[in-house]
Amino acid sequence: MGEGEPALSAILGAALLAWTLAQGVGAAAHAGEIEPGAEPAPAIGSIPIETPGSWAPPKYDPNAKHPKDWLLLKSGELVFGTIESIRDEEVYFDSDELDDLEVDWDDITAFGSPKLNTYRFGDDTIVTGTAGMRGGVIRIETATRKEILEFPRGQLFSMIEGEPREINYWSLDATIGLTLRSGNADQTDLGTRVKLERETPLTRGILGYEGAYSVVEGDEVTNNRRVTGLFAYYLTTRFFLAAPIGELYGDRVRNVDLRATIGGGAGYDVVERRRVEWTVIGGAGYQRTEYGSIESGEDDQTEDAALLFQTTVEVDPIADVDWDTEYSLAAVVSDWGKTSHHLSSVLSFEIWGPLDLDVSFVWDRIEQPAEDADGDAPESDDLQLTVGVSLEL
Repeated sequence: MGEGEPALSAILGAALLAWTLAQGVGAAAHAGEIEPGAEPAPAIGSIPIETPGSWAPPKYDPNAKHPKDWLLLKSGELVFGTIESIRDEEVYFDSDELDDLEVDWDDITAFGSPKLNTYRFGDDTIVTGTAGMRGGVIRIETATRKEILEFPRGQLFSMIEGEPREINYWSLDATIGLTLRSGNADQTDLGTRVKLERETPLTRGILGYEGAYSVVEGDEVTNNRRVTGLFAYYLTTRFFLAAPIGELYGDRVRNVDLRATIGGGAGYDVVERRRVEWTVIGGAGYQRTEYGSIESGEDDQTEDAALLFQTTVEVDPIADVDWDTEYSLAAVVSDWGKTSHHLSSVLSFEIWGPLDLDVSFVWDRIEQPAEDADGDAPESDDLQLTVGVSLEL
């Protein structure tokens, strides 16, 4: 090369470097562009996972139509969608691309939610607001006072969608099945079932009703009704006190005008998964029974102590199908013959929206039913199969 060639080469190299840097800056600026009003998606490299630093949870935007939650997993995967709930070390997430996910809490490194949800920390701290987690710390910007609260991730017990409005605590499930026959045989069958539930992060209240009525050729062959009630207060995420536990039961055909049971106890959520839930309750109570008719010399009213046991299993085997089974036992301490069993198993198929097709099986048993004034004793077991339509709200 001549003497001017090194200088020329240096000038060309500098120009090439300047052009390359300009292209990189322009590409980076273009990549950072977002639509007006839209929230930029978190980039994995921009999330300080190990050190909390000075960061704030996402801001709540009341005008946002479809705000997105996100989860960052230990594997480095980032998923967008909706955090539906957090309970029992499991995060139930509706992914935009992967549908319903059930993710272990330990597998989540960070998350962000610009929605107003309700979080429970420790045994009794309830906070509502937007939330984010980084570096083992959860920060929530409260919906009312607009302050940012900080909690260790290990203190989070649960999360439910929405604000703590009264309407969000309630749910209703009502079923009716009716059969009418005429011609060679006149028959009317009516079965009803109603379940009203109120659930908050700390409490659960359930009020239920079941009734069955059947007439064949003018003769009443079935006429029973049952009202049940339960109030539970959670001391931990799974263990709760149940008081009161109550039941009112009447069955004319089985010679029971009214059987009232009241008691209390404790319960435990043995399994709490998206598709399987299993709860057991044990306790003791007082039972009073009034009979329709009784043999001469016998008491038409009795009062007893009873040991109470209940268990509930809820299974969602496939999409749009639910299978709920409840069993209760009232073991009368002073007279085993008065011990009663009740089992209700309902298989529901979603028809459209809140409407389901229900197939329900009910088994009632009294170990030794009381004889009536004529000395006749009803059968110990009573079985019922009903097909009906239910409304779930």
